[in-house]
Amino acid sequence: MKIALVTTFNKRLYDYYAHNFIESYNWPFDLYVYHEGWHPAKEGIFFRDINKYNPELQEFIDRNSPKNVDSQYEKHKETTTDYKMDAIRFAYKIFAKTHLMLDCDYDYVFWADADIIFKKTITEKEVIRKFLPEGCAVSFIDRPSYYSECGFVGYNLKEPITKSFIYNLRRYYTKDLLFKEREWHDSYVWDCVRKKYLHGIKTHNLAPNINNVGNPWPDTYMAEYCDHYKGKRRKDAGEMLT
Repeated sequence: MKIALVTTFNKRLYDYYAHNFIESYNWPFDLYVYHEGWHPAKEGIFFRDINKYNPELQEFIDRNSPKNVDSQYEKHKETTTDYKMDAIRFAYKIFAKTHLMLDCDYDYVFWADADIIFKKTITEKEVIRKFLPEGCAVSFIDRPSYYSECGFVGYNLKEPITKSFIYNLRRYYTKDLLFKEREWHDSYVWDCVRKKYLHGIKTHNLAPNINNVGNPWPDTYMAEYCDHYKGKRRKDAGEMLT
């Protein structure tokens, strides 16, 4: 069984929080990092320049910058514009993971946000049993009456329907289809594509018993193995706040 993880970050985000991701990574699977022209000197990781491998990303940015709502944040400072309409900020993860998955020989690929910190290693058997059981096309944190949490998403590439889903997810960006939706951030768009192309297809919920939709990570199957410092408050604190 061939398994890989993929993430993306630039130098600024590496200095802010992604260095914790890299330094703590202890899972026995290939790790791909799509960067923006700079990456740390770290052996055993596949680094790819996202602009070199994804010229369509820059084309997307050039086309849509005038309509985009910028919500970028830095340490100690955060703009207050609505992240839900910031298509460009979240497009990097879409172009990174779809590029890898549409041209690879892995059986399973997992997207992991770069603000995740790894605590405990995991076996191949545990990954399949807990994170993406056989016969499921994708796995994700399903939040009832809210958009999905897409900080950690699994893709079963042995299922032909999964490749079709990934192709159409990328097409929502290359053809600007996401701008027809109510919100433009990656999680909302991912749900739109999932509901359209994976309707009736077996998927796996990574958090079937959520207590707090605003912070579902403690209730996920991943919580035993890693933490997700989602949001500026947790990143600045350097801990999993409630």
